[in-house]
Amino acid sequence: MTIRAGLSRSGIAAFSRSIAPYLRARRGQTLLVVFTLLPTIAFTTVQPLLLKSLVDDAILPKNSRLAMLLVAALAGLLVADALGELANRALVSRLAISVSNEIRLRLFEHVQRLSMITEDLVAHFSADLDAVERVLMFELRSTFIYAMTIVVGAVVLLSVQWRLALVALALIPLVYMAQKILGSRDDLASLERQEDVARVVATVQENIAAQPVVRAFGLHAIVVRRFRSQLANLAQSTNRVGWLAGLQGVSINASGALLMVVSIGIGTVLALRGHLSVGALFAVFELLWWMVSAVQQLSDVVLPFQYAAGGMQRIEEVLRARPAVIDMVDAAPAPLLRGAIQFDGVTFRYGESGKPQLENLAVTIPAGQSVAVVGASGCGKSTLLGLLMRFHDPIAGAVLIDGTDLRAMQQASWRNQIGTVFQESFLFNTTVRENIRLGNPDADQKAIERAAHDAEIDDFIHELPDGYDTIVGERGGRLSGGQRQRVAIARAIVRDPPILVLDEATSSLDPKAESAINATLSRLSKGRTVITVTHRLASVTAADKIIVLDRGRVVEEGRHDELLPRGGIYTRSFQRQSGFAITGDGRRAEVEGERLREIPLFAELDLATLAALANRFVTERHPAGQIIFQEGDEGDKLHIVVRGTVEILKDTFGKAPRQVAVLQDGEFFGEIALLANVPRTATARTRQATVLLSLDREQFDNLMLAEPYLRRKFQDIAVARLQSMESEA
Repeated sequence: MTIRAGLSRSGIAAFSRSIAPYLRARRGQTLLVVFTLLPTIAFTTVQPLLLKSLVDDAILPKNSRLAMLLVAALAGLLVADALGELANRALVSRLAISVSNEIRLRLFEHVQRLSMITEDLVAHFSADLDAVERVLMFELRSTFIYAMTIVVGAVVLLSVQWRLALVALALIPLVYMAQKILGSRDDLASLERQEDVARVVATVQENIAAQPVVRAFGLHAIVVRRFRSQLANLAQSTNRVGWLAGLQGVSINASGALLMVVSIGIGTVLALRGHLSVGALFAVFELLWWMVSAVQQLSDVVLPFQYAAGGMQRIEEVLRARPAVIDMVDAAPAPLLRGAIQFDGVTFRYGESGKPQLENLAVTIPAGQSVAVVGASGCGKSTLLGLLMRFHDPIAGAVLIDGTDLRAMQQASWRNQIGTVFQESFLFNTTVRENIRLGNPDADQKAIERAAHDAEIDDFIHELPDGYDTIVGERGGRLSGGQRQRVAIARAIVRDPPILVLDEATSSLDPKAESAINATLSRLSKGRTVITVTHRLASVTAADKIIVLDRGRVVEEGRHDELLPRGGIYTRSFQRQSGFAITGDGRRAEVEGERLREIPLFAELDLATLAALANRFVTERHPAGQIIFQEGDEGDKLHIVVRGTVEILKDTFGKAPRQVAVLQDGEFFGEIALLANVPRTATARTRQATVLLSLDREQFDNLMLAEPYLRRKFQDIAVARLQSMESEA
């Protein structure tokens, strides 16, 4: 409450302080804007003097010549006001867009250097800057006019009749006080209403998220009763806002009317006693009308200024944020990699607290070799790449390039040696040519076409309606996933990088496209240092070195044929991902019976039974972001991830769901659904396009009915498994 009241009082001053440096940098434009406002201010303050002279010096003495001159002067003042208004609107628009675009550009450039980009930054480019631009376009101009009308009007009023002026100037604050006293209450009532609206919205969101609990526990009547109560509170606070807003408006108008009535009464008395001419009386009335109107309208600009001041405050907070990674003053250009990249005792965590993502990591990547970094989701693979690309700096240890700390090198010169292909092949909404050229802004058409040819997409580009000038659409939406990835590959290699980084580069593609692109990448990798981060182990069996991470540490290291016989994490992960067959388009998948033994529930079944089970699995395909099942839904299927990524989420009652697991190729979930008819205990959602093999309880039960001996055998296994799960819980 206190903060809001304080902002209301200081919104104009706070915004003026924030925007002053931008206006000083445009001193000439700002002065022109002020100059073109003078005719408008003159129209409201000088016009009453002309009217006074017209009545006293022309009409009453019947001086027609002077009357015509004064009328012409009034007409000239009106024309000057109109021309000044027209010029001012144009100049204000130019000044406002110039200032707001400078702020946009500063924000945009600064954001490029920040390590952490949050979604609320979009608000600074939309809501906050819109509020600033609106004040620059409209309210700042109006505020200047109103303020100058009051100041100049007071001076003119004193020159016409100082006694009446003193009375009027003493009463004018009443108009402001009426707004101030009732306005603060209106502010508080508006804040209470906003809080009531927020509570209503939060309840709706919470109720949607908690539907499984509501249905499971029969809470419908309770949540509806609570919602009715909140709606009643919202109605009450809305009525209060309406009442106070009406009372405030009536009070302001009444105080203004009181001022006019008192002034008219005093002015009439002075005129009857010969202390005030008829023309001066008219001039005083008109001046007071303009001044009272200006005071009343000044109250209307407080809220926009408050919003703009808050917007500028948030914008300045972003601009003050220091990038986590900056070049040292004496940073040198990065030399061409010749020896090795080393992670020497590297430790890193996100934020000030929490568990390290990497801890005392020691890794060597020899120049010219193909090195794969593998491991389960959350093991630190992406963090390792972030440190290699110097998106972050380690909190302990160092990343060494041929023995030199990466922090001693210029970021841009180091990244110029690297071509990166990400899992999400983001393309900009521009032409194919420009998307490829972004990898090397100096590339000519010949280099672009050579990169496209090497990425094996040149023929396809020539078939497009406009060839290389074809617009690819937002995020490359006019191209298929494989085509987008090949354009991304061309973008990476158009700079002819000595280091090629592949971050899950093919994991979101169907098997046919993945196989083709892997062949392309294998050919393009010759003579380069290649660093591949992936969870799909079949794609890195030919790597010179495989580094296995687990919980931020290196647990295994070597070639595929060296790691496989060891029986460690790599062996288990490779076996888990084996035993599946999938068609080239990813529409149909199969699992070998022997592979089902990786699921504890089936571990003791014989091969014949496993083969029968394998034939009852059904292929499911889910796009990215799709809910497979929700917490509280009936559990009726076992799922195996053949290709893709699934996240398991737990409801947190109104807040964002908490991620409890990320499952990838070869992992399974929903095993309990085959054992008992119980609700799902979590939500499963795909993080990328995913192919699943599913076995529902009906199919499973049918197999049990067909084979009575199997049913008895399985019941024993099921009882033991349930007891094991209960003890684990």
